[in-house]
Amino acid sequence: MKFGDYLRSKREEAGWTQPEAAARADIEQSYLSKLETGRSVPSDEVYARLVKAYEIDTAELVNQLDAPEMDRLREIQSVRSHALAQSRRTVNLARGWLMAGVAALVAGGASIGVAVTAEHDEYTEYQYLSRGVLDPEENLRAFDIVDWRGSERPVSGERDPEYDAYLERQREMLTRLDEERRVVQESRGDAFVENLPEGRRYFEQIDQRIRSVPSPLRLFLIPGFALILGALGCFFVGFRWK
Repeated sequence: MKFGDYLRSKREEAGWTQPEAAARADIEQSYLSKLETGRSVPSDEVYARLVKAYEIDTAELVNQLDAPEMDRLREIQSVRSHALAQSRRTVNLARGWLMAGVAALVAGGASIGVAVTAEHDEYTEYQYLSRGVLDPEENLRAFDIVDWRGSERPVSGERDPEYDAYLERQREMLTRLDEERRVVQESRGDAFVENLPEGRRYFEQIDQRIRSVPSPLRLFLIPGFALILGALGCFFVGFRWK
């Protein structure tokens, strides 16, 4: 906005004619006309009269005037002071946004660096298997008979008491099969026994493998990228701030 347009809008808001406004400001009407058309700029004294008559807020005026128009009014002390103060505030605000952007960029880069350099957590996993519940006095490997294949019965048809005993024992243990697996992160040896109210279980190690779990520090990627996006936003606002 030009200074003349600002004066005219203020006069029209008040409902004054040019003669009325000139009389209130104690200046010639022709001079006021030149001010409103931009053919002249006021001196410090005239501007002080206009401020009193129009109740002009210089800070508001400075915010509304174009940069070229501000150059035309730079000889007015109060306008120049407000313009300089506004410029300092603008510079300070822009600098604040830029500093916030740098801080966010550093923090974001550090977060991403922590996430990228974090090593996976590794641990050894031990798997144990129990085939079923054993009686207190029963052999720990009693369930091995379940896997016994034996030899074929003789074609002569003669009974083999030992063979029959094995088959009977195998059928019995098959009915008692109740497998339970345990996966632990600390080795308990090749095997261990666990006592129960109804008997005991014999756990034998059947597998051992190394597990790799992503480090919780990888989660720093999320705030890291968020901070970098925030930094870019701060830089944009800082450079475009007016």
